[in-house]
Amino acid sequence: MMQLTKEDLLNRLHRLDKDASLLYPEGDRMSVTIVGGGALVLAGFTARATLDIDIIAATKGLYQLFEKYDMNERVAAYMNSFPMNYEDRVVLLLEGNRIDFYLVALEDIVIAKLCANRPPDQKDLETVAGRINWETLEKLATDEDELGMIKMNDKDYFFFRENYNDYRRRFKP
Repeated sequence: MMQLTKEDLLNRLHRLDKDASLLYPEGDRMSVTIVGGGALVLAGFTARATLDIDIIAATKGLYQLFEKYDMNERVAAYMNSFPMNYEDRVVLLLEGNRIDFYLVALEDIVIAKLCANRPPDQKDLETVAGRINWETLEKLATDEDELGMIKMNDKDYFFFRENYNDYRRRFKP
């Protein structure tokens, strides 16, 4: 796989929108919600490249096109890493001819990266620390209705709390 820059990602989104316009010329508007490193790159939070575009939600008809554009819809398997009400905080990135592209809020991405606790995520977490709304992050990290702790087993919850507390100690102003 090639490394995708912000320009590459935007180009793929525009091409996907064009393909969707041809395949589905009529009907309701379609949507795609992007998470992960691709969302950080598209929002301008980091200048690094990414391998793909992680999709957490999309209009059903679009899934057949995702592989063509290195879009990973398998991220939905990690839904328990995202706060329950992430949809309430999505931000419109791009309004295409047929598709509206949304990004999950930065604080929701931070929660998911703290849950995943993968080495590549550590750099992203450091990079965005100064741009976080810490009040929102605290609510997401501690409110069981938001985080959906019922989906986490005791071990996962313990590690998440340790990761969050360490992150807060290191980076909260």
